[in-house]
Amino acid sequence: MNVTSTSSNNTNSNNVVNSPGNDAASIKNEFMTLMIAQIQNQDPTNPIDGTEYVSQLAQFSQVESLEQMRANQSTQMVIMENLGIVQSAQLVGKDAMVPASEFSIEDTPIDGKVYLSSSVENLSIDIVDDNGDVVHTLEMGPQEAGDTGFTIDPEALELPAGDYSIVANTTAGEVTETADTFVKAEIEKIHFISASGMMMAELGNGLGTISVLEISEVS
Repeated sequence: MNVTSTSSNNTNSNNVVNSPGNDAASIKNEFMTLMIAQIQNQDPTNPIDGTEYVSQLAQFSQVESLEQMRANQSTQMVIMENLGIVQSAQLVGKDAMVPASEFSIEDTPIDGKVYLSSSVENLSIDIVDDNGDVVHTLEMGPQEAGDTGFTIDPEALELPAGDYSIVANTTAGEVTETADTFVKAEIEKIHFISASGMMMAELGNGLGTISVLEISEVS
């Protein structure tokens, strides 16, 4: 009776125990090691059915492919984030129009716009100081739907430097409503928040920090 040596089996078993990693490739290698060991030590009179091994090997290959796809996607995401940072950095120093109703003013004019969803018979923009008093009203008259631009000139309106807010009032028939306002400011800095994957822009004129996705136009 022939007796097959188990030294190779012991060696292979040690390799399995010492194999690092729990990824699909490592597990597949361990599976291959065990399969080869079993084939080498199988009973010649009762050979092992290889169908199950082939099926499991195919499953390992599928898992390995999925892991590779996930790794590739992660790499692509990093590349896209880096490209976004580079592209967004080019916005520094440019003017951005963003949704805002509060701002700070010194001695230079500030541009803005009012968005109207429909035409109105009259549009007026109240400028309110930090005490809540209306210090000036811009009378814009009848306006069509869309964007209506305006400029707040502190010298012409005799507005001292400070914090202000604006309220856009519209009248259409007997309906009086307020409309969305936007203010233009210089983009002073761009930074990336890794936790949320969001690109943020720090703006002048007291507008603070907002997501670059909120910028409606850049000039």
